Amino acid sequence: LKVKLANHRRECCPPFEAVMPSGPTLLAAQQWEPLVWQKAAPKGKASKSRSEVNAALRQGVAVETSKRMAGGCNKTGSVSVAAAEPAAARKLDEQTEAFRHETVSHDFKMALQQARLAKKLSQGQLATQVNEKSSVIHEYEAGKAIPNGAIINKLNRALGVRLPRAK
Repeated sequence: LKVKLANHRRECCPPFEAVMPSGPTLLAAQQWEPLVWQKAAPKGKASKSRSEVNAALRQGVAVETSKRMAGGCNKTGSVSVAAAEPAAARKLDEQTEAFRHETVSHDFKMALQQARLAKKLSQGQLATQVNEKSSVIHEYEAGKAIPNGAIINKLNRALGVRLPRAK
């Protein structure tokens, strides 16, 4: 029986061969530099407390601190900014010019209205043709709209006219 089993193993299983590792081994190089373990830095409120900052400074750890403007006080930031930059605050106070966006001109809104009426279209129908809301057409005809080149080109194509410059 032992002979049959031994013969069977030789036929079925290849002989076991010891294989040497082909890559670098783990013991190829030794590290002689010292390894220093340090305690993890505190997180959250503990990292911000004055005692933790002082302890870190005593240990020689690099600590970055910054003072907030009016930190811990009920002062608004605008007071501090005005005190820090009086020239900028004065310039804002002296400025009286009112800025407004450019809207469509009177000639444009009249030409748009006349072209729409010549085609016998309502504002809603024209808006549907140019794929916009009817409120957009109303704003252009009322002279309140801020000119948009894409919308004006759509209106030109839909009405078959060349509307005057919007500005």
